[in-house]
Amino acid sequence: MTAPAPPATFKSSPTAYLNLLRIFACLMVLTVHSGEFFYIGEGNTIIRKYHVWVNNYGSFMRSCVPLFVMISGYLLLPIKEGAKTFYKRRFTRLLIPFLVWSVLYAIVPYLIGISNTAQMWHDLFIIPVNFAPSAGHLWFVYMFIGVYLFMPIFSPWVQTASKRFKLFFLLLWTITLLFPYIKTVFPEILGEAFWNKYHSGYYFSGYIGYLLLGNYIKEHVTISKAKGFWIGLVLVIAGYLITRAVFAHQLPVAKDIPQLELSWSFPTINVAMMATGLFLMFRVITIGSAALEQLIAKVSGLTYGMYLAHILILVQLFPLINNWLRQPVLVIPVLAVSTFIVTYMLIKLLSYLPGSKYIVG
Repeated sequence: MTAPAPPATFKSSPTAYLNLLRIFACLMVLTVHSGEFFYIGEGNTIIRKYHVWVNNYGSFMRSCVPLFVMISGYLLLPIKEGAKTFYKRRFTRLLIPFLVWSVLYAIVPYLIGISNTAQMWHDLFIIPVNFAPSAGHLWFVYMFIGVYLFMPIFSPWVQTASKRFKLFFLLLWTITLLFPYIKTVFPEILGEAFWNKYHSGYYFSGYIGYLLLGNYIKEHVTISKAKGFWIGLVLVIAGYLITRAVFAHQLPVAKDIPQLELSWSFPTINVAMMATGLFLMFRVITIGSAALEQLIAKVSGLTYGMYLAHILILVQLFPLINNWLRQPVLVIPVLAVSTFIVTYMLIKLLSYLPGSKYIVG
């Protein structure tokens, strides 16, 4: 009698860790927003009472947005389809849910009595121009629209550029990551003036560097995962210490939130160090089973919808959790995790509706 064949050994996808990284970045966003209750007051004034844990948590979490852009650069560059197909596929998933939730953020505050009719109509009409006050987190989508628009233009260069040429671009981009600090001494730099905001480093600055960095890690980082993990850990620790120290330095002297958040700006050298470090550290993760890999992929696939919806949940949970725990050291992580769970459940339920891709992405 022939013995049954042994079960096939499961082999995890080499990019499965990116789904886990996307979930972690989503949780980081929720932690950032959970901390805002403790340092942003009425009229965007600064609350200084709870600064220690706001700084401890918030400084580590600032690499959340760069991680999303890096993941896109890793997975999508160079683009393997025509621009028309790319735009149609990406913007169907990005724009329609964004518009749905933008409308909800205009209407829901009116329905629950925290805004008036004039504010509701203002928030609806402003959607093509910018996000409404009740939906500040949607700045991220406007930014990503620009990133996606630029990808088919950028992709041919990425496909043909040498490793050295990409490094040249990343070097110039890294220099621009120092500009937020340089501008505290010299507000206008490299040709910048009130009649010209486009200084000589402008075209190498911003989120486009994170896009290329994700591609560079995929194509050109050949060190072992173990070595990459330790390099990544050093980058995370160093970046975190810089971020935290600058925030603490700014706290007693900052006159407004932008000054306070100097080291929390996403295109800064310290945040880039943390984002790069976390990316390298997550590379060592291997998923142990097909079922777990599928579960992580499904949760990851809902993170865009969770991002769009989470503020509606966050503002409702905050008073409950804050009245229960009271201390920021506990409130911030518990609020973030609770919001993650409740928002996931909401988006998961919505995903069963017909045409749900137009709601949850």
